Amino acid sequence: MSLSNLAWKEISDPIYGHVYYNKEVEERLLSTLVLQRLRYIMQLQTAHLVYPGAVHTRFQHSLGVMHLAGAMAEDMLRKLVRFTGAESLEGFSLDELVEAARIAGLIHDIGHGPFGHTFEEAILWRGGVRGEVVNHERIGLLLYKHGLKDLLSELGSKHGFSSLADVVEGLIGVEEPRASVLRLVRKIIKDSYYPADVLDFLRRDSYYAGTSEYGSINYEKLYRNSYPNPEDPSEIVLDRSGLGEFKAYMLAKASMYHHVYYHSVARAFDRILYEILVLVDEEYDLRGVVNSIPEGDIEGFLLLTDAWFYDLMLRESVKTGSRIGGLSRMLLIERKPSWKRVGREVAVTPFRKGWSIVKVLRLAYDGEVREKVRGGLAERLSEVFKLPGEDVWVDVVDITPLPRSIIYSIRGEPKITLGVCKTTGGRVVLDTPVDLVAEGLPLTVLVRVYVKREEYNVDLESKSTALVEEFLEGVARELGETPVDLSIYSHMKITS
Repeated sequence: MSLSNLAWKEISDPIYGHVYYNKEVEERLLSTLVLQRLRYIMQLQTAHLVYPGAVHTRFQHSLGVMHLAGAMAEDMLRKLVRFTGAESLEGFSLDELVEAARIAGLIHDIGHGPFGHTFEEAILWRGGVRGEVVNHERIGLLLYKHGLKDLLSELGSKHGFSSLADVVEGLIGVEEPRASVLRLVRKIIKDSYYPADVLDFLRRDSYYAGTSEYGSINYEKLYRNSYPNPEDPSEIVLDRSGLGEFKAYMLAKASMYHHVYYHSVARAFDRILYEILVLVDEEYDLRGVVNSIPEGDIEGFLLLTDAWFYDLMLRESVKTGSRIGGLSRMLLIERKPSWKRVGREVAVTPFRKGWSIVKVLRLAYDGEVREKVRGGLAERLSEVFKLPGEDVWVDVVDITPLPRSIIYSIRGEPKITLGVCKTTGGRVVLDTPVDLVAEGLPLTVLVRVYVKREEYNVDLESKSTALVEEFLEGVARELGETPVDLSIYSHMKITS
């Protein structure tokens, strides 16, 4: 069956005007607990405590990614057929691939727990969780297998998409699919410089946070200037006429991480939330709920939402003598995190004296180096400030706008490049790849210092900044220029 033969309905959306979905397949998936649960998980965990408008949900984002993934997949696949022939679809129908891309976009976030990435840090990465459920992507794959795949297989067969359920699994799976065309479509969803997931959340998050100056990007210019690589059709290259927009996109992504996702006050709230999640885990065995997922017991996880947690925290916040209650009051009512930033943040880039691309990448992705900076700097600050070690916190966050899949592919001399081309005379002609660092890629790690609020003293401000800069100079001297193999860090959970 062709997509044009399906019946379509629309949903109003502030980003795209309208998002369309088909009744035969997509509406049936939308009417499941697996998808509807996302209405009750906010997209930006605690950002609404800083930006009150940022109360949009992962459900809204998922609809947006479905819409954008479908448009991007259809555009790319038609180019693939035009430039390399219909055989490049490897036996799949174009309509089935587009529908699979839409559904993969729709379900890409179903594995998120309450409070998104903080849930991962506090529950999934603290130990005691099975490897099959160690991050939201692996959980999402299992929720798909146990909660949606049979339904999608039935609907696909009924409406002429016989391979739909398996194609979707390949697009969201842990391993890359074997078929070249599926690897190409997978890059439209994730694991590429500007996938549908990122293009939607930058525009959507900046709109709701009221920070459109950071996330305003011309997503259509990016994907319409993208083509299959003629030497490897599973890869995407960008026509050089889109390079200006690509650079603007890179800066927008870095700006959103810097000013919204990793806002210094939001980071302090996230630290409180982390402690609450740990305490709730001890009482309600959240890790046990997660560990039940591989066995097909998914209901307990599906009932965990932000709404459930907010109800719990609000009820605890009115109690006296409750540790969860005290933290919840601080988070939801008083809005005064126990940590207060002192000194300005220090940005570590390849252009800072003593630093280089290799050293910045190691600080961003080598857990031992990050811990040395966190722990060693906190110890030094504690000594100078004459404060107990537990009253000083050093936060290290990476705002590099690169997907992890590209970072972990770096081996040897770190050269981060973007494939570019020129389309002319019905051909896609490759140009010399662009060295993104040389072109000004914002490769940055931020170092921030916090002290317990009751210990804050304005006289610590300049002293803190000077100590951080001095300490980082020492770290830079100790780190060598040995070529890196970042693939060894791909299994690690980089937390901040």
